[in-house]
Amino acid sequence: MTTKNYLVLDIGGTWLKGILVKIEGKSNLKNVPDLVKQTPVVRVKSRLSNEASVEDFIDAIDEFLSHIPQKEKISGIGISTAGIVNYHGTKLLYAGGHLKALIDTSWIDYLKKKVNSVISIRNDADAASIGAASLGYLSGDGVIGIMPIGTGLGFTVWRNGRRWTPNFSLTLLGCTYTPEGCYDRIGSASILSGIDKNNDLCAIFTDKLHFDVRDKYIKDLAGIVLTTHALYHTDKVLIGGGLADAVYNCNYPLADRIKAELAKNPVLTSDKVEVELMKEGNTLSLIGACLFAIGEEVTQKLAIAPKYVEIDTETPFNKGLQLEKLSSNELVRLMWRNEQEAGEMLEKSLADIIESVDLIVERLEKGGRLIYIGSGTSGRLAAIDAVELSCTFGFPRDRVLTFISGGVADASIDIETGFEEDASSVPELLLANLGFLDVVVGISVSGSAFYVQSGLGFSKFIGAYTIMIQQADIEMLPFCDKVISLHSGPEIIAGSTRMKAGTATKKILNFLSTSVMIRLGKVHGCYMTELECINEKLISRAISILMELYELSHEEAFIQLKDGDFQLNKTIKKLSKKAFE
Repeated sequence: MTTKNYLVLDIGGTWLKGILVKIEGKSNLKNVPDLVKQTPVVRVKSRLSNEASVEDFIDAIDEFLSHIPQKEKISGIGISTAGIVNYHGTKLLYAGGHLKALIDTSWIDYLKKKVNSVISIRNDADAASIGAASLGYLSGDGVIGIMPIGTGLGFTVWRNGRRWTPNFSLTLLGCTYTPEGCYDRIGSASILSGIDKNNDLCAIFTDKLHFDVRDKYIKDLAGIVLTTHALYHTDKVLIGGGLADAVYNCNYPLADRIKAELAKNPVLTSDKVEVELMKEGNTLSLIGACLFAIGEEVTQKLAIAPKYVEIDTETPFNKGLQLEKLSSNELVRLMWRNEQEAGEMLEKSLADIIESVDLIVERLEKGGRLIYIGSGTSGRLAAIDAVELSCTFGFPRDRVLTFISGGVADASIDIETGFEEDASSVPELLLANLGFLDVVVGISVSGSAFYVQSGLGFSKFIGAYTIMIQQADIEMLPFCDKVISLHSGPEIIAGSTRMKAGTATKKILNFLSTSVMIRLGKVHGCYMTELECINEKLISRAISILMELYELSHEEAFIQLKDGDFQLNKTIKKLSKKAFE
């Protein structure tokens, strides 16, 4: 049986903490949290401060590695730290003054050379989020804020299975300014513990001498939670980090106290903000770092990069065309004729589409999810298809997700500009807590987007069913279970796959999702009987469907729909039951 070793590090301003996790055989990611919890943590001083140099931190690395068995071959390294990490997870871009030495990448190069392994770095709040997802803290289609509190206050937003990153950036809650200082200082557990003569954080929450300090701190935390709702519309805030470790160990009901404070100051929208303590505390970041270390090590081996000259969408449809010399009439008619081929050539892929429909239905009937992964136009087309499934067919919103390289927050108004397509999607899929019943559909016309390849490879590794939609007619790829080819061929404008290839992609997604919804019983006859009545047009459509199915007048149909709380499926079931009686 093969044993793989993963080195997991959590870098803080005071401590460098880490573990060596041993994975026996093929990893079941569900077991990773328990393995991490059971593994002894090595702690050494990180030697970081406002005056520290990168050499000081390298000395800390050497001290840490001296506690790790040198004979062990390391398969992957996952690192969690505060600050802004680049999208690819390869370096720290910005950090607080006490961590600024980490911006110098020479420590990363040193560690790579010393250990000879793939390194992936993530912000500590993002790493904690991945750990939280693996333990079931993140679910549903709400908005959850994950707030690890230690030396500073980390924060990241999870929204319906995805990390929410407006402007492609970390949500910097800790930098929020107040007259009393920024939230990093106001919420700091380290500063709070320093008030006790023994630097004991538990004493702050249990000693009567600290009542006033404790009371103010809880009120401040409640204020910070209210801010997360105002800025990010959070439904729930999960508190982790060293603060969670301390209050859990001393059995102090911090979450209840914060909720009591929140009750005194209702949010403007009258919504209730839940607060929960994650008892795993600092371990969450280690769990998350271990999971993405495993995922990145798996996917690095699966990448296939087609040569540019071998991708037929990169060659012109007609090299002799001088498009700039054609009239509008000639251009539009040329595009119309060319676009017809995008549909006609799909006949070659119908057998693969049909087989995929059957397999998707089988997984979704057992509780799985439909998940799309794409970059650029491919990702946006997937998002258009996915977002319509809830309102058209009543399919649960938390069971259909789209991941787009760079994040979905600004996908409709911005294009990826920082090589996001070449980054791994593993950390984002880990946040969705991917399972073996899920179906993951990757879309990459060229087939070369590593964001898509890595997502499919990781999904296949954990047992999800994986489908690749691409241009090239290849029967099998190592990182997926099924390939559906577009067959759209060269474009009028070489490389502009938003045209013919985009048309073919949209058709395949339509065929797949619509057929699946019909097979799942979301359609009666030729009517969408589970549509959501969320606007006047859809209410009118629902009334028309009731009139047609049950021979009702417009007024009768409206009354029945209203009595059914404007839920068409509920109304149909009630009317069908009456007809049967």
